[in-house]
Order: sequence, then C-alpha cells, then structure tokens
Amino acid sequence: MGFLFIFFALGEIPLAYTKFQNKFVNFEDRKMTKSVNEKLEARIQELEKKVLPVYHIEQELLNANNRVMAILDSLDAIVYVADMKTYEVLFINQFSRNIFGDIIGKICWQTLQENKTGPCEFCTNKKIVDSAGNPTGMYLWERQNKNKRWYEMRDRAIIWENGQIVRLEIATDITERKEAEQEREKLIEELQNALKEIKVLRGILPICSSCKKIRDDKGYWNLIESYIQTHSEAEFSHCICPDCKKLFHLKGEDEVS
Repeated sequence: MGFLFIFFALGEIPLAYTKFQNKFVNFEDRKMTKSVNEKLEARIQELEKKVLPVYHIEQELLNANNRVMAILDSLDAIVYVADMKTYEVLFINQFSRNIFGDIIGKICWQTLQENKTGPCEFCTNKKIVDSAGNPTGMYLWERQNKNKRWYEMRDRAIIWENGQIVRLEIATDITERKEAEQEREKLIEELQNALKEIKVLRGILPICSSCKKIRDDKGYWNLIESYIQTHSEAEFSHCICPDCKKLFHLKGEDEVS
C-alpha cells in the first residue's frame, strides 16, 4: 500500500511540474506579447508623427493643384505647355481642348497649325531661353492662327515637374480688337487722303487795289476768280449785280453764265 502511494505521488510530480511549466510559459508569452504590443504601438505612433505631416502636405498639394486647374480651365484663353525638344504637348486647358480636342501627347506643330511638315518657322523657343538654355522671361507677339482668328501670345520658358525646361504659351483672342484697329487705320487713311484733296486759302494774299488781280507765289498776277479756283474747290458763275447794271445802263433780269 505504501509502495503504491509513493508510486502515484512520484507520478503526480512530473504532471504537476508540467502544468506549472505551462502556466509559467503562458505567463511569459503574455508578458512577451504585451511587450511586443507596446513596442508596436510606440512604433505606430512614431510612424504616424512622420507620415501624417507628409499626408497633409500631399493633400494640400493636391488641393492647390485642383485650384490651379480650376483657374486655368476657367480662362477664355488658349493655355498649353510643350516640350521644347520633342514639341510634345504636355498640358492643355479646357478652353484649348474645346478648340483643338484632346491633343496631350501629340506634336504641337501638327495639331495647333496646318500644313506643317516640321516645327513652325515662327516658333519662339529660341526667344525665351538664352544660349545656355536658361529662361529669359516673357515674349509677347501676335499672329493669325489656322482658325483665322488673331491671337496675342505670351510665351515663357518654365521648369516642368521633372526638371526639364518647357514652353508655356497663353494666347488671348484679339480678333475683334484687331478688326477695330484695321478699321481705324483704314478710316485714318481715308481722312488723310481727303485732307490732301482739300485746298484751303491761308495767309495774306497780295491783291491789286485797281484791277483786283492776285499775285501768286511765282510772282505772276492772276484774275481773282482764276486764282481762287486754282487754290480751292470753289467754282464761279458770272452775273451782273444791281449796281453794275445801273452803271452800265443795262436792262433785263440778271443772267448767270
């Protein structure tokens, strides 16, 4: 009997030890898990501090980009950006898209102009950068485009998103202004021509106190009516005044010849 008690007692010892060990391991696991979780939480908070500002910056940049796009698309002017080496259209606003269609990725001189087999001879690429390829500022010019409209162009070299130098052009339709200027020039020319045809007598005229002839610039004496006709648009008709009729004893009605 005593032998059996000892046997069972000895058998319970390993089992009890195993249970104790499992409990200890579970405790250690929980302790380790808690430590890992705390480290993960700390790391997450650390990353949040670094990532959130970047996220906010990206959101602000996106909002700024949307605002700029809204402004550019609201302009009643052609706005586009082209690569200065390949002539590829990199950007175009809505106003331009309504006229030319979606030409992003296409060649500017093929889509914005007609009957071109190469870059435009009036391309301003060389006028907006110096010999070293650095931007020189805005270049202002005018031209009638393929749609028969007149445009005032403002071209400028700018730095694009990948650091390359590209050409930005803003073209405003000035057809009505151009037509008004041409009409004004035509009117001025007509007025100048009319003024050339108008002959006006000015200054002091040397006239004979006896015969009433007038001396011209060359020293010749001319009948007064001849002189006036030569130097003005006036014409003469002849008649007899009442005093002369009495003087010469003339009868009858005045006759104009």
